[in-house]
Amino acid sequence: MDRIGLAAALFDEGEAERGAGAAQQALDEAARVDSTLVTSRLNTLLHAARPYETAAVNDVRTRANGLAAAHPTPVAA
Repeated sequence: MDRIGLAAALFDEGEAERGAGAAQQALDEAARVDSTLVTSRLNTLLHAARPYETAAVNDVRTRANGLAAAHPTPVAA
């Protein structure tokens, strides 16, 4: 989760390429974990990456969306 947070922070600071690199590493780790908290953090990452339209960020977005869809967070009623 810390790696996801780091990637999101890099995106928030305008470091799109560094954020994408950190995000790819974070997604490698996240793929091995089945956790609603990780899925929630993936949504934070996706939000932070929204302003960027580069190939590297689009790859991150595709992977993160896939992981988030595979492990949706429960919605409280």
